[in-house]
This record gives sequence, C-alpha cells and structure tokens, in this order.
Amino acid sequence: GEAPVAPPTPDTDSLLGAAEIEGFEDDFLEDQFDAADHAEEELVEDEEEDVEREDLEALIAEAQEEHDRLALANGVMQKKLVTVVSSRKGMAEGRDTGKLGAEGAESRYQQTLANWLELTEETERVEQSYKMQVLDTKARLEERTMKAEEIRKAFQSFKLEVARSSENSRTGKPVPERVIQEKLSQEVRKETEVERVRLKNIHLRNQLRKLEGTLKQKEELTEGLHLIDFEQLKIENQSLNEKIEERNEELLKLRKKTTTTVQVLTHLKEKLQFVQKENEVLKAELEGLDAALVEKRDLLQRLKRDRDLLRTKNAKLKSQSGLVTSDHLLDDIDAQKEKRKGLLAGVEELHDKHMTLSRTLTKQRSKLQSSLRSTDSAGPMEPPSGPPAMAVA
Repeated sequence: GEAPVAPPTPDTDSLLGAAEIEGFEDDFLEDQFDAADHAEEELVEDEEEDVEREDLEALIAEAQEEHDRLALANGVMQKKLVTVVSSRKGMAEGRDTGKLGAEGAESRYQQTLANWLELTEETERVEQSYKMQVLDTKARLEERTMKAEEIRKAFQSFKLEVARSSENSRTGKPVPERVIQEKLSQEVRKETEVERVRLKNIHLRNQLRKLEGTLKQKEELTEGLHLIDFEQLKIENQSLNEKIEERNEELLKLRKKTTTTVQVLTHLKEKLQFVQKENEVLKAELEGLDAALVEKRDLLQRLKRDRDLLRTKNAKLKSQSGLVTSDHLLDDIDAQKEKRKGLLAGVEELHDKHMTLSRTLTKQRSKLQSSLRSTDSAGPMEPPSGPPAMAVA
C-alpha cells in the first residue's frame, strides 16, 4: 500500500528564510485552518446547491407531468366532444319525432363545448405559468451551476495545492506529481459516476411519478364516463365486432383458397418434375439419335462416293469394251466357265488318282528293296528282265 501522507508543511527554504519573523508558524497554521474551514463551508454550500438543484429538477419534472396530464385531459375531452357530436347526429337522423332528445343533446353539446373552451383557456394559462416558472428555474439553475463550478474549481485547486505541499511521513519527501494526478483522476471519475447515477435516479423517480399520475388520471376518467358515452362505445364495439366477424370470414375464405392454391401448386410442381425428368430422358435419346444420324450421314457420304467411283469405273469399262453386253459372248463365257469347272474337277480327280498311285508305288519300292536285301544275303541273283520302272512325277 501507499505510505501515509503527512499533513501539509511549508518548504524548508521558506522556513529558514522566515525564521526571523516572529510568530511565522502560528500564522501559517492559522492560514491552513482558515483555508480548511473555507473549504468545508464551500463543500456544504455545494451540497446545498446540489440538493436545491435536485429540487428544481423535481419541480420541472412535476410541471412537465402536470402539462402532460392536462394535455391528456384535453385529448379525452375532445374525444368526448366528438362522441357527443356523432351521437347527436345519429339521434337526429334516427328520431324524427324526438325533439326533446334533440334539445337535450343540444344543451349537453353547448355545455360540453363551454367546458372544453374553459379547459382550453385554463390549459393555456397553466402552460404560460409553467413556461415562466421553467424559464425562471432554468436561469437560477444556470446561475447556481456556474457558481458551483467556480467553487468546485477553487476547491480542486486548494486540494491540489495542499497535496503538492504534503510530505511522506516515513521518508520526508514530497508526494510525487504522478500520484497526485492519479488520485485526482480517480476522484473525477467517481464524481462523474455519482452524478450519472444521481441523474438516473431522478429520471426514474420522475418517470415513476408520471406513470402513477397517468394511471390515476385514467382511473378517474374511466369512472367519470357518461351513460351516453357508454352506449356510444357499446354501439361502436358492436359494429367493430361485426367487422371483425366479416374479416374473419374473409380470412377463412382466403385460407381455404390458399390451401387449394397450395395443393394445385404442389401438383403442378410434381408434374413439372416428372416432365423435366422425361424431358431429360428424351434429350438423352435425342442426343443418341443425333450421334447415330451423324454416323449414318457420314456412311451415306462414303457410300455415295463409292457409288460415284463405281459408276465412273463402270462407265469407263463400258466405253473400253463395247462387246461386253453381247449375248453370244456371254453364252461363250458361261460355256467356258462350265468347261473350266469340268476341267478343274478332272484335274482334281487325276490328282487324287496320282496320289493313290504314288502311295502304291512307294509301297512296291519298299517291298522291292526288302526283297533285294534278302537276295543279297542269300547270293547273287540275276536282275529281273524287263523294262525299268518309270518315274512318276
């Protein structure tokens, strides 16, 4: 924690310089006591001025509440006047023979109008009076606020002077300027917070008084309603109830219509989704058919080119051989084809026969060689007489 601060003492140089003066310390202490008393008096005056300022603010709030109450009463009286006028018109239209009732309504109207004029004048007088009071109160409040500000500044400078002339009781050193400024800043924050909380309290109290006055005024006005006002309110309430029933019926119809519309919209959404899916399938099929069509077109183009080439070649061949279409030549070609087939069949038959003979010859040769080997082993033999075997190609 911080070290305790000693009471303010004069500087050492000042004491040494004034040591020759008789009674210097007593005068200095008396000056300190006078300054402290003056500060206490200023604090007391400041507190009194704060209390008086709160009272003035409360008076202003009460005046504003009175003004609001009178304005509310004025509005209620105007409403009652409108109600009376409308009831008078309804009675005049609904009753052809009700002259006495019309005269009574006329007298009530005149009386209500006179009361309204009187209340209007009273309201204007009260407003003027309260305006003057508010102006006077504001002027006094500004004057006292300026005075309180001057006193606060003087007390602040006095506190600063006392704090700067104070010394630490342990070390004997003066209090640092930083510590003094921190304490002053902390005090300013606390004062600001206290002022804010005080103003909030005053505002809440005024609001509570205003609400209580409004509630009381409403209770008094409710108790003072006239019978004709009550009847008029009953008629208006009945007409409003009928309108509410009509609106409820219209609302019910709209709800049914909305339900039907929602169902139709849901069905259309489902149908739209189905059509979209079917459309996607058809699109896929169409893309496949388009691809196949492109392929067929390409194939058709190639076949057309081949056809054109064959036509050109055929035309060339026709131009080169004019006898190709001759009947005798065609018959000869067919005969040659048949002859060729017969010759090919004969060649095939001879080839088979040749193969058979070749196998037989091979067998005979093998037998002959085996017999020659057997005769060589038995003794020389005369070669067989006869022509030699022909080689078969």
